[in-house]
Amino acid sequence: MKILEKESNIKINGAKMSTAGRPENLSKFLNYVNLTLILGLPASGKSSLIRQLLMGTRDNNLYNNVFHSVYYISPSDTMDLNIPEDKKIKLYEEPLEDILENIMENESDIGTEDEPHHVLLIMDDAINFLNTRKDALRTFRKIVMNGRHILGKHSSLQTWLVSQKIKSIPNTLRSQANQIFTFDTTKAEKEVIRDEFTGLDKKEAKELFKYIFDKKHNFMFINLHLPLQSRYFKNFNRLMLVEEEGDEF
Repeated sequence: MKILEKESNIKINGAKMSTAGRPENLSKFLNYVNLTLILGLPASGKSSLIRQLLMGTRDNNLYNNVFHSVYYISPSDTMDLNIPEDKKIKLYEEPLEDILENIMENESDIGTEDEPHHVLLIMDDAINFLNTRKDALRTFRKIVMNGRHILGKHSSLQTWLVSQKIKSIPNTLRSQANQIFTFDTTKAEKEVIRDEFTGLDKKEAKELFKYIFDKKHNFMFINLHLPLQSRYFKNFNRLMLVEEEGDEF
């Protein structure tokens, strides 16, 4: 097939939106809105990773000092994140959809042009509550699909959904993720990650997984907003997939 292109003089200018800009102290390889998945089997290192992301040193340029409000929502309060007690919310105490709606109400319309307002929701071991309550899933889906706008002007919302298995997360949510952290897992789980988040064939993905998970507690980070061949990280080390002779990317 031969493709011919006739150039026009019509140009598309970017829309100007009153949303919170990117935090200046956040590394460029990290996103700050919408849905992040953090995946790993028990004792894989998920809790340590979350603490590092939020409480690392200023030089790390991770998520420390990025968010003005951080909420930790979980069936149990076992992780020490150094956040106010009223931001630690135990499930079972009230319906999840009510919890989420209350947070949206309390955090809306706070940001200004001079002082943007960034909010983080951490949903830890809450998948069962999403899968068994239609109202909760509907509310949560609305949140993760509109993280840049849902809190009003000059505000942003990021959600970290923590799960042992990616297959437990509904497809409608997985498709909204713009970055994932995953620890070593089963062959079936890796196949879902390969198919939905890498764009690699099975041979290429197997080689990549083997390279990253050569030590216990290593994790793979994928940023879907980065170019295909440079969106992968071994821990926080960026990887470049270099095409060799005979390879086809």
